[in-house]
Amino acid sequence: MKKFLLLGCVALALSFVSCKSTDVETPAEETTETVADQTSEEVTAEEIPQEDNGNGDLADALSQADAARNEAIASGADKNFADAFAALDSQLETIRSANDGKDHSGELKEIKAKYDALAKASKALKLKERIDSEQLADNDRASYDKGENAKDEFNKLLSDGADGKSLLSKAGEMYDSYYAVFFTAYKKLADSERKLAVQEKKNADSVKAQIARKAEYTEYAELIKKGDSHYVTKNPEEAYNSYKKAHESFAALYADVSAKRAAAQKAIDEAKAKIKEADEYAAEADVEKPLGEEAVEGIEEEGTILLEKDSFANPDDAVIEVESESELDKRAEKEGK
Repeated sequence: MKKFLLLGCVALALSFVSCKSTDVETPAEETTETVADQTSEEVTAEEIPQEDNGNGDLADALSQADAARNEAIASGADKNFADAFAALDSQLETIRSANDGKDHSGELKEIKAKYDALAKASKALKLKERIDSEQLADNDRASYDKGENAKDEFNKLLSDGADGKSLLSKAGEMYDSYYAVFFTAYKKLADSERKLAVQEKKNADSVKAQIARKAEYTEYAELIKKGDSHYVTKNPEEAYNSYKKAHESFAALYADVSAKRAAAQKAIDEAKAKIKEADEYAAEADVEKPLGEEAVEGIEEEGTILLEKDSFANPDDAVIEVESESELDKRAEKEGK
């Protein structure tokens, strides 16, 4: 009896296990079919999530920092501010080689600002060097002194480890102050040189250089106009350079044409003197041995036209006009608005 009861329990247990195994496998088969169905359908790019590890932003920030560094080198910052520049290089290379997956955009932005500040300060120092070497400071002493103060303050900020924004602001103040001196000085020089160029042009006009040496005359007149173009676009240094070249060129042209005209006039005067001498000799000959009515070989009849009539254009029509000072100032004021 016990034996039959034991066999019955074993059979019931096996039946239970068999039913339970069937329930677990069924969802697995359904899941497989579902995945297969999904892979047969089109899936758009938007449905696939893209992982963003920030590498693109880091690359952009590094690129901007590198560009700022190159500009700083071009401005001489690696020599003018060697210690500060080397410190920035070290920070930049540390970030570049870190590869730690962290967000370094803030640090790189600060490094870029400091490179920019060093570049601006170096440009300011170049202006100061020219102002000092050309003795231009007295043209705008107040701005020059302001630039000197800004330079000292910039150096202090740099040694104190100030942030990039503060350094860039002070470097900009330094540059603007020195540039104000430079601009004022070269505007005065340009004004003076233009007066000389225009006067030498008038001298060339007076000896008809516009006719005798038309190509050179036209070229030098264009130099004045080129200077005027630089003047109205607030580039007084280039304006000065153009006016100076025009001044020197017109002066040389006037001297050369004047000398040749003088030589020609001397030849004319000498020829007139010989004609006068010949007339006097002929008068004496007429008294001593007058000519008759017959034709004489080598002497044309009265009224004979020896040369074709020429029509000379008015040389004043060939003069190239340039703007007056007042007209130029008005145009410069208009361009500046």
